[in-house]
Amino acid sequence: MLTTISEHNRNSSVEQLTEVLLSELLVGADGTDVRCGVIGELGCSWPITESEVRVLRAAASAQQQLGCPIIIHPGRNPLAPAHALRVLQEEGGDAAKTVMSHLDRTIFAECDLLEFSELGSFLEFDLFGTEMLNYHFDLSVDMPSDSQRIHTLSFLMKEGLGQRLLIAHDIHTKNRLTKYGGHGYSHILNNIVPKMLQRGFTQEQVHQILVDNPKRWLTFK
Repeated sequence: MLTTISEHNRNSSVEQLTEVLLSELLVGADGTDVRCGVIGELGCSWPITESEVRVLRAAASAQQQLGCPIIIHPGRNPLAPAHALRVLQEEGGDAAKTVMSHLDRTIFAECDLLEFSELGSFLEFDLFGTEMLNYHFDLSVDMPSDSQRIHTLSFLMKEGLGQRLLIAHDIHTKNRLTKYGGHGYSHILNNIVPKMLQRGFTQEQVHQILVDNPKRWLTFK
């Protein structure tokens, strides 16, 4: 993530970064009057860099003041999500208003997922529609299939974590759009939800994951 951070921001203090975040939330982003509704996605490397730690701390400070939602992109290591979340919490950040994204390419063992869940953040599985033999960012990773993602969601639901589950597509390139032959933004509604219902999820549980949980996360305290 280091290469995507400007030199100015890379060298800014926590206090300076906090002021930027507060301004974009309360006044507007990039000189406009369009205010942000979420802090993130906060990109973290592995191992995490000093500048990324400062960004996490600034986000925690802004969240403390406004009660706003945060979403974190963890580094590609099973230890990365917990490390990033603890940095946020140590600065006063609220795990209950924070989403840890990309868990379906980061933490694979069920016991490790349960251990991470104890930190209290939302658990997001957001690569639905992405199935590949080789994950080019980390060839050691066996990217799960959508069926495996549903299985993991079912496991976590049965463990009593239904109120903290989120799902998404992570669509960020043209080839994922239906216009270019991809699965598109309708994939979860058209294909994943019916499969979840076939695999034992109730309609209420699906509504919880797709509607109630995002609403609770996105609402400022």
